[in-house]
Amino acid sequence: MNSLLERDVHLFDLDNTLYHPKNAILEQIGPRMRNFISHELGISLEASSTLCSDYYFRYGGTIRGIQLHYPSVDLNKFSEFSHQVELDNVEKATKLKDALHAFKKSRYVFTNSPLPYATRVLKHIDLYDCFDGIFSVELTGYKMKPDPHAFNKICQHFDFEASDAAFYDDQPSNIATAKKLGMRTILVNRDDIEHHDACYKTEDLPSFVASLIK
Repeated sequence: MNSLLERDVHLFDLDNTLYHPKNAILEQIGPRMRNFISHELGISLEASSTLCSDYYFRYGGTIRGIQLHYPSVDLNKFSEFSHQVELDNVEKATKLKDALHAFKKSRYVFTNSPLPYATRVLKHIDLYDCFDGIFSVELTGYKMKPDPHAFNKICQHFDFEASDAAFYDDQPSNIATAKKLGMRTILVNRDDIEHHDACYKTEDLPSFVASLIK
């Protein structure tokens, strides 16, 4: 863990990282994206599902594919509609909040999600005041993780070097880019993955962060 303590900047993904996947927030977003695209492009739900999945795997997010291939689509409307999710059953992150407040390093949220949604989720799980800033997908110009562009942008935005940072995320593709750029990496909440390239792996982020407190 000493190699993590040497890093002064800690970057945390939002979805399925700062909250557990069992809360099933992303499972609400996918259908809303498919419905919007189906209506907007005048295609079937089946075709919309195929398109959304293809863009997610090609670009790291459906919205980037829409930006590139359907520039007439209003990205703000697409994003707003897609992220109108129900949060009533999502748990507060009390243990993680305590650990983050005790962890005296610079902490930022680094998300492929839009700022209004990220802000709403962070406030709901009671982690909004645990971070020094939020770097949302809008700030990448929708050229999002795992593209190195997004990582370079957050470094520029908050004025730090990649070699100064530790990166926490649930997606191996994002982890791979971060590691290539010189970040220490932590794969979070992926008990379905045994073999990985991350520097560390945890299914219990609150305990992991608490173990770093000196």
